[in-house]
Amino acid sequence: MVCAKCQNPNCSHKSFALPVPEIKQYQRATSPLISEAVSGVVQDNSTLNRIAQRLSRSFNTTGSKSTLDRWKHRLASQYDFPEILSQLEFSGALSIDEYMPRRGGRYEQIAGDAIHIRILYIEPVPWLYGRGVTEKFLRKLDGWGIHPYCVIFDLWTTFPKVVRKVWPEASLQYDHFHVIQRLWYSLKNALIQFRKSLKGERWKLHREELWEMKWGLLKHMDRWTEKEHLLIPEMIQIYRGTPVEKVLLFKEEIWSIFDLSKTKTEAMAKRNALAKEHWWRDSWHLQKCMEFLMSPKFDSMLTYLEDSKIPRSGHSETLINVWRQIETVRRGFKTHQGRLDHLKLFQVTRYLHLPLSSE
Repeated sequence: MVCAKCQNPNCSHKSFALPVPEIKQYQRATSPLISEAVSGVVQDNSTLNRIAQRLSRSFNTTGSKSTLDRWKHRLASQYDFPEILSQLEFSGALSIDEYMPRRGGRYEQIAGDAIHIRILYIEPVPWLYGRGVTEKFLRKLDGWGIHPYCVIFDLWTTFPKVVRKVWPEASLQYDHFHVIQRLWYSLKNALIQFRKSLKGERWKLHREELWEMKWGLLKHMDRWTEKEHLLIPEMIQIYRGTPVEKVLLFKEEIWSIFDLSKTKTEAMAKRNALAKEHWWRDSWHLQKCMEFLMSPKFDSMLTYLEDSKIPRSGHSETLINVWRQIETVRRGFKTHQGRLDHLKLFQVTRYLHLPLSSE
């Protein structure tokens, strides 16, 4: 600190402190130090305790958890979501989903960019969940300049109706991950049910084999490991005429519908041809799969075949996993405002690649 002597005889102060660059009045830390500390919390996904130890080790200064948290919220207050979203260059493909945060106690809605794979906004669902909650969430995004040409969501019944209200011209696409997850759930249960029917000591090895290979059997042949390429063809011969063979055949039909079809008309024709077959009808789980494929939702599962610009997956689970990693380090956020402030700083540093400034 530099002090100057006062030459005014009428002044009550004999000296006064000169302004120091990057140090505001009453501030006990420089602006670069504050920016570096907050960057460690956000960009390095570190904890407040670790950053406090780093300040003591590298900068020979101390900083409590409350001080670091106060710095973070102060920096976040310089930004707002409409400004950030306007700079993110939204692709036009919006994904929406819901997830349960750590220490939250209630679900939150998350919106993301399906092509750039970025988190756009997070909002908690009120305790008294009722009609209009999702619509309010989407209208807030619309007011911030998010006008998608397509919206991708999971199998929740509310989403299509609400999206039609807010963005009537947007195309609707059911997230491919959730569609396959729903089908694979029934296929897996068909294998487990057959495995449970193999009772007695003589079937012990077969039960162990089916349990070990239950996920390998459901993978596409191109994704089989070397071990699976050796074992699964032998299993097809051993379990010929059993539910194992039917699950494998049904799985290949699903891959053909969603991965090999060039147009929606071709996919519809494959689905209808499968519905006319009889070999899957004696399995309750395969019947459930067929009921799902014959439902009115099937049309919106294939929207990506009509327009190449529409992605079939919104990558919402990827975005949720990214956010869960941020939550896990700090065992969740105590308040929703703390969650939003961290998201703003995360967007500024990770997506916009801008330095944090405490000025």
